[in-house]
Amino acid sequence: MRNKLIALGGTALIAMLPLLATESASAAEKCREGSVCTWSKNNFGGTKKTSGLNPSAGCKTSWGGKTVSNQTKRTIKVYSGNSCNGQMEILEPNHWGQTEAGDTIRSIRVVG
Repeated sequence: MRNKLIALGGTALIAMLPLLATESASAAEKCREGSVCTWSKNNFGGTKKTSGLNPSAGCKTSWGGKTVSNQTKRTIKVYSGNSCNGQMEILEPNHWGQTEAGDTIRSIRVVG
């Protein structure tokens, strides 16, 4: 399975996932400052899941989602596999991205 993260708010990220221009939604308005959020559908659609404020470092499993927003001051890594394995992409603070059709973010690692 090839995971693709696309459509980034802010500067480029995700080399393995091609960029896709989408409607410019303010990720900061959709996800509380200090949190990591995922949505079950692209473009901030579907069910939202949040880490809560200032998540601790480490691997967060069961994060199925299509869109992710990193509103923390830490870098996060998103993975195509469970338990922070599989293809990985880095998401810098105050950035967001989403997967290509058919792909899913399955786990997230908060760095630092």
